Amino acid sequence: MEWLDLLNDIFRLCIVPLLAVLTTYLVNYIKAKSNELVQGNESMLEAKYMTMLAETITDCVLATNQTYVEALKDKNAFDEEA
Repeated sequence: MEWLDLLNDIFRLCIVPLLAVLTTYLVNYIKAKSNELVQGNESMLEAKYMTMLAETITDCVLATNQTYVEALKDKNAFDEEA
């Protein structure tokens, strides 16, 4: 039973912060690529929609990450199967 507690602690201390770091990296990557596309585009309409698309994707990534982490914490899902 001790190793399950240890595994649970490792997941809480390592995996959850790692998800936050990966999410931050992904969001920054999406923003950078979006800015490249917008700056290289002549059409204001296309630039507007590219910006809206990037913001929507970013919001979805952040919401999915938050939902996933909260669900794991609420269910105490950091067990042998996780």
